Order: sequence, then structure tokens, then C-alpha cells
Amino acid sequence: MDAGTESFLVFAVIAFAFGIGSIILNRMLGARKVKSYLQDLTYECGEEAEGSAMVDFPTHHYVFAIVFVAVDVLGFFLALWAVSLTVLAKLGVWLIPALVVGVFTAVSLLGIYYVLRGEQSLWV
Repeated sequence: MDAGTESFLVFAVIAFAFGIGSIILNRMLGARKVKSYLQDLTYECGEEAEGSAMVDFPTHHYVFAIVFVAVDVLGFFLALWAVSLTVLAKLGVWLIPALVVGVFTAVSLLGIYYVLRGEQSLWV
């Protein structure tokens, strides 16, 4: 065996022993379980349930958060493509990669527009 395989096997054995040892020590030295009648209720934390679970929960903040993440990912991809396509631009081949980037950006922005518009049909 080479040195890489031996070191991996030693690491795997140590990690396995640490995991099993942690479980065994937790069972031996850990806190004992206390069973309460409250654990069988709706909330396991012991709190009594109050009111109705059917509430009008505003979700528009989450939609904006998802759109923000989508725009962030779009910017990340465009930045990576800009870095990698500078080599192709120096060679004079820039039309096809620019077309791919343009189509990707257009489809992404169309999806973001659809999400912000709501659940209506896109073509109406």
C-alpha cells in the first residue's frame, strides 16, 4: 500500500473509534432520560398548545428572499463565466459563449419575473 492509502485507513479507523466511543461515553456518563406526560402532547418542549394552528402567515418576505438568492446565484455564475470567457475573448471566439450567457440570463430573469408576478399564468 502507498502512504496515501495507509494514512486514509488510519484516519478512518480513528474517526470510527471516536464516533463509537462518543456514543458509548454518552450512554455511560450522559444525563438520564426523564419521561413526562407533556412529551406526548403537540409540542415536545412541554409547552401547552394555545390557540389555533390555522393562522394567516405572510409569505411575501420569503418570496423576496428566494429571489435574492436566485439573483445572487445568477451573479455568481455570470462572474465565473466572465473570468473563464476572457481567455476565449482573447482568442476571438466570443459569440457562442456570449449567446449562452445571454440565454441563461434571460431565462433566469424570466423565472424571477414569474415568481414576483405571482401564481397567475405567465402568458396572460
